[in-house]
Amino acid sequence: MEFTLTWQEGLIAIILATLVYLFETLVFSRRRLVATPPALAEEVEGELARLRADLDVLRQRLDALSGAPAQMPASATDTAEAVRSPYDYAVEYARTGMIAPEIAARCGISRDEAALIVAMQRGGGQGN
Repeated sequence: MEFTLTWQEGLIAIILATLVYLFETLVFSRRRLVATPPALAEEVEGELARLRADLDVLRQRLDALSGAPAQMPASATDTAEAVRSPYDYAVEYARTGMIAPEIAARCGISRDEAALIVAMQRGGGQGN
């Protein structure tokens, strides 16, 4: 008795083996997800909260080092500072004579926007 395997039968065998492999992978991965303890999820959430707090501290330090005003005021009662945009600061910097690339870097706006603000504050290069 001789055993012959056609290419169609071989292809079907490969497809079936692949499907069995994918099914097992799916079943075992779901078991791992279900077995994840809630303590791990709480630990991840806690780490995320710590990272966000660290990020806020780093932003404040970066603002202090760069000389840029903080985007959020220290106290919520100071409403005049709370509504100021980066463009307000850019106008102030332009009035003091700061150049456009430095204004763009400090205020987080594009160089073209900073150049426009500088040009407007200096009369657009015309003898006004």
